[in-house]
Amino acid sequence: MRLIFLLTAHAKINAMKPQSRWLDPLIAFFIFAICLSLYNATLTPSLSYASPDGNELTTIAATLGLAHPPGYPLFTWLGKLFTFVPIGDVAHRTNLMSATLAAAGVAILYLIMRHVELSRVIAALSALLFGVSTTLWSQAVITEVYAPNVFFIASMVWLLLKWADPTPALPLSRGGGGRGFWFIAFALVFGLSLGMHLSNLGFAPAFALFVFLTDWRILKRPLTILSAFVAFMIGVAQYAWIPLQAATITEPLLTRYPLNTPVGFYVYTLGAFTNLRFAFPLTAMPDRIVIYVGYAIANLTPVGFALGILGMWVLLFRLPRHFWLFIGMWFVNVWFFTQYKVFDLDVFFIPAHFVFAIFVAFGAQQLGDWFGALLTRWRFSPRARSFALIVACVIFLAVPLASLTAINFRVNNRATDTIIPDFYQNVYAMLPRDSVLVGRRAVFAYDAFFWQAIYNVRPDVTLPVARNIPLPQRDAPLYTTVRVENGQVQGGIFAPPRELLPLDAWYIPVLIGDGRDLTLYRASATPPALIVADAEPPSRVNHDFGGLVFLGYDMTRVDDAPRPRVHLKTYWRITQPRAYVISTRVDGTTLETHDLGFGNLARYVRENRVPRDGVIVEEYDLVIPSYLKRGAHRLQIGTAEFAATGISVEWVDAGSVLVK
Repeated sequence: MRLIFLLTAHAKINAMKPQSRWLDPLIAFFIFAICLSLYNATLTPSLSYASPDGNELTTIAATLGLAHPPGYPLFTWLGKLFTFVPIGDVAHRTNLMSATLAAAGVAILYLIMRHVELSRVIAALSALLFGVSTTLWSQAVITEVYAPNVFFIASMVWLLLKWADPTPALPLSRGGGGRGFWFIAFALVFGLSLGMHLSNLGFAPAFALFVFLTDWRILKRPLTILSAFVAFMIGVAQYAWIPLQAATITEPLLTRYPLNTPVGFYVYTLGAFTNLRFAFPLTAMPDRIVIYVGYAIANLTPVGFALGILGMWVLLFRLPRHFWLFIGMWFVNVWFFTQYKVFDLDVFFIPAHFVFAIFVAFGAQQLGDWFGALLTRWRFSPRARSFALIVACVIFLAVPLASLTAINFRVNNRATDTIIPDFYQNVYAMLPRDSVLVGRRAVFAYDAFFWQAIYNVRPDVTLPVARNIPLPQRDAPLYTTVRVENGQVQGGIFAPPRELLPLDAWYIPVLIGDGRDLTLYRASATPPALIVADAEPPSRVNHDFGGLVFLGYDMTRVDDAPRPRVHLKTYWRITQPRAYVISTRVDGTTLETHDLGFGNLARYVRENRVPRDGVIVEEYDLVIPSYLKRGAHRLQIGTAEFAATGISVEWVDAGSVLVK
């Protein structure tokens, strides 16, 4: 206890020194710089499929349109501001917004921890632990709402704590110790934050309880309350953007009612995704909580999770008012989203991880206090005590932090994620004039639409899904990135309307960027020459994959392509009839995977007289990643085997690709 008293007194003395007033902002700036450097080094260079909504959010921000429910007006406006940053393309700039605001949120988290009297070392390490956490980092390198939202959550909490500070700073209102400015600023940011993510509204009970426990007499100051309410409503007024921009919505999947009516407005905002909320019965809650715990441990390490559990109890007894604020925020987030039915559940727990990092810091500080008291009892010298405490911090926080940073730098490094720009720049270069390109609908249509909407690329190409317009003349060349197989348009509810793609046509692959998401098919009334009686490949291989013989290939580089690509023709003979999956890779990186014949093989055999022991010919252009260095790169082709032990691929060399 004596040590704790001395440390507290020393901290108060330091607080009086003028130079210490700038130390915490300086440390916060360094935390911001460290996080931003890490995020920027792993930043996605353009559009990405890492987020299902990111391509839409990028396009909407640049064009100041209206995003999918609930609209995200603040995100749209901030994204527009970042599009003026002269770095990379527009998508790179909105990715950079996520990185910048996430890093700023981590820096403010450090200031929050210092405000609740945590030591600088522990506050810095705990904030950085959150900053390099798996999920936050994954969202900080793409265009999405979750990482920027951290900045607004941190700003709200920091402003609320500044209001609760008994030492006033900017007295702009009467009463309440001159702290009215901070309270009004908090209310404004709270209202604004709802334009980043509406779930922030769930923090209101925790905020209200903290305000009441801090200064219940605020109820006797109606001017302060009224000013705060007006500030909050000014922030919320951003949602007037939705009815004003209702005309920009062209996709029927996004809205069921007119947005300029009360019902339509509610359904689009607070009523959005009601089918996903509270989707699990109470009996499933233990399993759902286990899922959350798994996310928490993965993001803050097992040591961090244990320290956080300890820190909750420490906070309850040291700062009970702050305990109810932080535990209320954490509980609401965990309680609501454990019952949320989505495939990307982990991103919704980022606010919970943010608060839990504060618990981690309190747990670490308590361990440090106990350890310091023990060393004092053993009569260690002050220098030895300081050294031992530093060693303890390294073991319990710095080592997990370094380990997590190394792991997540590798896991979340998207600096080479160029598949979308590589593919679509080639698509628009090879499409015939006045052709039609049909893609997926709703938020998934923007990977193709981005280039026309932002850069006016190939305005002669019709995108009927993105613009919700009918097809032009029927004889226009028709292309699609959606697979049509056995008379069925693939893609579920996000598939384009059936009338856009004739179901009796042959869909012949002409360009492959990624066999799963990025294949350009040409619709044809006649079948391709998929099986021939015999063929002589220019480059012989004759490798038997076990029932499928790879006879050889013909590969030429496409010199006039805007992004690297090769024209590839492969020759196959089946000796054991069954389904086969083909893959290609360059320098050990898999480029694409597809089934032999791209879904046309069974129909071709059924409708055409095929030669006995014929040769299957696949011919298409293959996109080569633009991030590859100049020079020759080894191309390999393989077949996949599916077994109970997993998927294995046998590879064989198929020449080299020259990147100039």
